[in-house]
Amino acid sequence: MFARSFLLSSALAIIGSAALAENPVRIDDARGGGLPASIGIKEQSGGGEVRLQLAPRVDTSATTDLSLQRWQDFKGEVLLSVRTDPALVPSARVLEMVASIQMVDDFGAVIASGFDINVEHDVVLAVSGGKAEITHITNDERGLVITALVRDEAGNVIDPPQGALALYRTGGERLCFEEQIVQVKSASSVPLTASTAAVPGERLPMNFVILLDRSGSMKSVMEDVKSAARSFVHDLPDNATCAVGAFADKGGSFEPSEGLGIGQCIASNFPMDGVVAGGGTDLFQPLKVTYEWLAEEKAGQQSAVIIITDGALNKQTDLLHVVRDLKGSALTFVYFLGGREERYLRSLADSYLTHEGDLADQLPRYFQVLSETYSSQTVLRQVACSAEGTQP
Repeated sequence: MFARSFLLSSALAIIGSAALAENPVRIDDARGGGLPASIGIKEQSGGGEVRLQLAPRVDTSATTDLSLQRWQDFKGEVLLSVRTDPALVPSARVLEMVASIQMVDDFGAVIASGFDINVEHDVVLAVSGGKAEITHITNDERGLVITALVRDEAGNVIDPPQGALALYRTGGERLCFEEQIVQVKSASSVPLTASTAAVPGERLPMNFVILLDRSGSMKSVMEDVKSAARSFVHDLPDNATCAVGAFADKGGSFEPSEGLGIGQCIASNFPMDGVVAGGGTDLFQPLKVTYEWLAEEKAGQQSAVIIITDGALNKQTDLLHVVRDLKGSALTFVYFLGGREERYLRSLADSYLTHEGDLADQLPRYFQVLSETYSSQTVLRQVACSAEGTQP
């Protein structure tokens, strides 16, 4: 990394945010007298510009070093569809077949792009005026249930307009479907002992496991981490099951007496009041238990594991390959607080984010994007078409 030096002859400099993301910026104001230096920074989301407005300093001999980093767009980091198995990536032949289909929405508009293909279940989800991303498919006794993120042309996750979606086989057969509800917040609380929502059959089941590093090196940020985790749980859909645990050198704990455990995703179920930082770090044993639980108890459901850690001196790294084999389809998000990259965690993560800045500000933002993304999914249940071949 290197520093750039600018000699400002006017009171306004406009600097592209992409450059700021890579390099610190040094600004030397050669003008003297007048008002003290005043700096205003404003960035539009989605790749806007950073505007620096400088007023002259009183002390003409002083210099100013400004390190400006583009506010990270967490939304670009949160992907719910990660294909690591080559068998699940559409082949050139499949892509050619789908390209030959004249897919249309309910209004007859042709959809030539913005579709996603799931090879395993032989379905193509398309949307007019945007882009579809299949995030999960399960097959229950009533047929396929397809979960997807639908984005508009600007990349924002949206609830697609009525009639904008279309579902096909890769061979060209059009399929019919009905939409289901993802998020309904209930006023009533479900006890911690209940591992599922009150009416699980009516809504898409989801599972979130939050693993908090409680080792001694986390002491200074422990309260900020717990506060952000409670807010995250509160914002998740009612139909989701949460498991909140903490880990240190003696493995992991999901003990209800510490304010941890398994239950419906309601913040009051997980006060985390007994979680105190101390000891070393042992993530891999509790992660092994987590993946085993998801595979045995939540098979076929959409699941995410969120790890908040500084990764200092992880023990039992010999379990890495065992844990990786158990991971299955559970997406793993790592929010890493350490000063150096943790290669063991990166090799497990579907989304690996290295923290920068104020934790009390940035971690809640990250959790907010996660909860909004999962709650904004569109759920389609395949159904039999009517006699005319249209949606029921």
